Amino acid sequence: MIKNLLFILLLFQSGPSSAQKNEVGIFFGSSGYHGDIGRDYIGGVLSEQSAAMGFIYKINFHKYLSFRSSIHFGSVKADDASAKNIEIQNRNLSFQSKIIDASLGFEFNFYKFTARPRRKTSTPYLYAGISYFKFNPQAKNATDILVDLQSLGTEGQGSNASNIEKYNLSSWALPFGFGYKTNYGEKLSLGIEWIWRSAQTDYLDDVSGYYADENYLTSESAEMANPGLGETIVGKTRGNPNNKDWYHFTGITLSYKIRNKAVKCPKELLQ
Repeated sequence: MIKNLLFILLLFQSGPSSAQKNEVGIFFGSSGYHGDIGRDYIGGVLSEQSAAMGFIYKINFHKYLSFRSSIHFGSVKADDASAKNIEIQNRNLSFQSKIIDASLGFEFNFYKFTARPRRKTSTPYLYAGISYFKFNPQAKNATDILVDLQSLGTEGQGSNASNIEKYNLSSWALPFGFGYKTNYGEKLSLGIEWIWRSAQTDYLDDVSGYYADENYLTSESAEMANPGLGETIVGKTRGNPNNKDWYHFTGITLSYKIRNKAVKCPKELLQ
């Protein structure tokens, strides 16, 4: 009975996987951000872009579906000086942060996507999954020195000004997006994609809630909390605590296909 079960399992594995192809690839493009700081108009999200790169691994277990893992390296930035709203300009906040993003998810192909010798096959696709990322928001102080913002507690985190602890410099995100890819023969695939990440933190830019009482902040914390033209009004909205931040990776993918070896059935199971 056990031999029969193992035989069936091996048949199931050897059938699909012998034709299955894995892919290893690279990503080159840009990364960007949407949140509480900076451009406040349609199209502004594409204006502040930074160079990004990454590595991708796919398991194509179906003509319409692939499992995908990836790691991306990029950075995001924004500046209130780029906004059209005068109040946002006067707030005068800015930030930048490097991002390391590790993702797992699935690609759904609209058309059958298989490698064929001397023929091209193409398809648009959707992507969705889950990400874990690390970040570290920074900004320049009055002497033009770049400082880490999380440790300062600019909204009173970790001080008597607030009952909120300092936020973590890592978080989860929900990636989703779309792309278009083409097979070139049996080995190479070239694609273009735009994948957004819905971050499960509102502190990617160090801005979320309200202005804290400066009496409980250090002089550096107070400076970075309100570098704007107006006086600090305790309790006034500094960001939007109801909306979390977003970031994205947009660019070109180039991957190389690796054919799996067929699984052979042990002779013992055939007896």
